[in-house]
Amino acid sequence: MKRYLTTIAVIALCYTLYSQPQLYLGVRAGAGGLGTYDHIPNVLTTDGFQNGSRASGGWAANLKGEALFGFGRFRIGYQFLYNNSSPSRTFSTHTPIIDRDRYTMYYNNYKDHIFGHYLLMQLAIINSKHFGLVPGIALGSFNGFKVDNDTYDRVRLAEVTRNRFSFGAELNAEIKFGRAIIFLGPNYYLFAMRDNINSNWREYRHFIGGDLGFRFNLLPGAKK
Repeated sequence: MKRYLTTIAVIALCYTLYSQPQLYLGVRAGAGGLGTYDHIPNVLTTDGFQNGSRASGGWAANLKGEALFGFGRFRIGYQFLYNNSSPSRTFSTHTPIIDRDRYTMYYNNYKDHIFGHYLLMQLAIINSKHFGLVPGIALGSFNGFKVDNDTYDRVRLAEVTRNRFSFGAELNAEIKFGRAIIFLGPNYYLFAMRDNINSNWREYRHFIGGDLGFRFNLLPGAKK
């Protein structure tokens, strides 16, 4: 087993040494649809214990910044994401007896702001001189706040939730001009979180949209 791992490590090192390094800095923006599902079973209401789960939709906009280090077709680095969404306001037939922050969090928010931090990995399956097709995945976490629909108070996600996990998948079509790249493509992001107190209370947010962005390779020795 050690022999196989050593062989793989040597191959990866040789590939790194003989590949042309890249250092990309980029920004992108996009918009799309957002679906939110709140799973809150057996919550106490004025009518006794009720199932408070619900689903809602809306729109969302993303703004991203990224720094990627790459060799050959493979790139890895950091991505920052800001997601601003306005979910459709749906009202429960039962009034939950919970604190104000949780009422805002699960039932009565009209504006959401999310700040995500990701490990981003991409692989160029097409990598010609002037065009590239580059899928990627992103793994990370996020924070942010929600705005109450009645009071306009902010409720920080860190005060109400935990286990905030996010996953993203993207497919970028790149048009290259030397070291400058313009790219666009669809993407999907999942935002999942759990209530601080009750592990049965969870929220899942699904974003599907598209991005348009610009990226520049800072290393002059890279292939053009």
